[in-house]
Amino acid sequence: MALFDGKFYDFYTHPAPGNGVALMAAVAKKYGYSGIAVTNPTANDQDIVDIADKTGDFSIFQVFEIPAKRAKLRDEIKKHKEDAGILIVKGADEYLTREAVETEGLDILLQPQKFNNVLAKIASDNSVTLGFNIGSIIHTRGEARVRELVLMRANLKHARKYGIQMILTCDSHSHYDIRSPREMAALSGLIGMTEKEAFDAMSTTPLGILRKKSPDYVQEGIEIL
Repeated sequence: MALFDGKFYDFYTHPAPGNGVALMAAVAKKYGYSGIAVTNPTANDQDIVDIADKTGDFSIFQVFEIPAKRAKLRDEIKKHKEDAGILIVKGADEYLTREAVETEGLDILLQPQKFNNVLAKIASDNSVTLGFNIGSIIHTRGEARVRELVLMRANLKHARKYGIQMILTCDSHSHYDIRSPREMAALSGLIGMTEKEAFDAMSTTPLGILRKKSPDYVQEGIEIL
């Protein structure tokens, strides 16, 4: 199988109210994705299921983004860890990043601003996935873009050193923001990702997260049949 013949997912999208979910799903499917995850959806669960049914072999999931605030971060993760949705914390500072990766139930730590060897080891031990927001490269210019590139290159080194699973997102806020898997892989090359790492970050790792969210999943190596 060619590298880009797999199933691809973006687990951090922000469709506009109204028909935004349906439109983003249609465009993502056209670009080669098998599913997206809608962040903090305003539609109820059944609305999203109905939209997914209409797109055929395309899946729509829910992400609950837990605000990176000092008040009750651990409590919020624990509160939602049994939910079907994917749990994500974005852009935390060093203190909050440590709280996040130490708390059982977090699925994805996205674009942490302060990430070091200690935090990377904890994230690895607790099977927390490290997210890379390629949208931050697309939507910034000048010094701001340089800062994002430096940040992601440093995070990539930690991920490789400690064997942390990675995901890629383009942080789409409309269907115009979506980039194809091949484009995402090319852009991830700017931070030093290999094509294989980019493939895994859009396919293998998201599929692994979905498997763990399955009601039949108990722990690694154990599955209810």
